[in-house]
Amino acid sequence: MMSATRAMTSALSLMLVCLVGCSSIKQPTATFQSMNVTGLTAEGFTMAFDVNVQNPNAVALPISQANYKVGFAGVNVLEGKAKPDATLPANGSVPVKLPVNITFENLLAAEKAIVNGGGKLPYAFTGDLAFNAGDSGNALSKALGQSPSVPLKYEGTLDVKQLLSDPKVLTSPAAKKLASQLMTSFFSR
Repeated sequence: MMSATRAMTSALSLMLVCLVGCSSIKQPTATFQSMNVTGLTAEGFTMAFDVNVQNPNAVALPISQANYKVGFAGVNVLEGKAKPDATLPANGSVPVKLPVNITFENLLAAEKAIVNGGGKLPYAFTGDLAFNAGDSGNALSKALGQSPSVPLKYEGTLDVKQLLSDPKVLTSPAAKKLASQLMTSFFSR
């Protein structure tokens, strides 16, 4: 009974917004705050993307999933989904952390770029955050002209050389290969 009451409240809130003017319903937005490398192991590491999501509407939106792609030096190496446990409050914002696990095997796809960049690797993170608007989702989708979601895009540089300087990662054959290629490149310059 409690979930039916919440659904009814969300639907009524959306109807109120539409009475004021459906043209005033706006798409949520997202702003990247940072990317931090965490959880470094012999197998790989986690790129933790911190995003601040803003909701300019009078209806709260639970985040149902994040879809993402990670590319290194223009090569798409990983696609995945995450389930952030957050609700975007009405007329508010919420920080969301999107962890992406990367293996040293994934980095081998960009081996040449890592060597040519002296251990610095450009990356691109793209995707979207999808929302579950409950019973109000259909009305909100119609008002926005699409399913409620927020596009994500961020580019930066990953310091692979620094990651490979940690002795615990050098038990990985892929990490050893990358470190060896970097050292050979360094001494041949």
